[in-house]
Amino acid sequence: MVTPAAAESPEEEAKHLHVRLRDEHASIYDLITEYLQAAGKAPDWYWRTAGRLEGTDSDNLEELLCSAFEAGAFISHDHPEDVEFLWVNEGECEKERRADEKGEQARESKKERSTMSHYA
Repeated sequence: MVTPAAAESPEEEAKHLHVRLRDEHASIYDLITEYLQAAGKAPDWYWRTAGRLEGTDSDNLEELLCSAFEAGAFISHDHPEDVEFLWVNEGECEKERRADEKGEQARESKKERSTMSHYA
């Protein structure tokens, strides 16, 4: 039995893991493809199957999920410098999501302005 002193605080209990690539220009697709090639798996099959998967083919779904899990382990082992692990609570998660949305909107706006200036 766990004593109250040893129990986690409510804030710690509510935390969940976010895994991010440190470099915003890095591509998770490239790292997964590298893993698939190193594991002797066919990246073309994987990406085609992932692109058309509708949740009805349980054999392919299981293979994709297993490969994705293995790829995550591969990336964190072979490329630890590229991966960032963050334990966040719901408030921190929401704040991060809003910041990501604002960043994405700013990038889209900047892209649109640069496209428009081309025609000016």
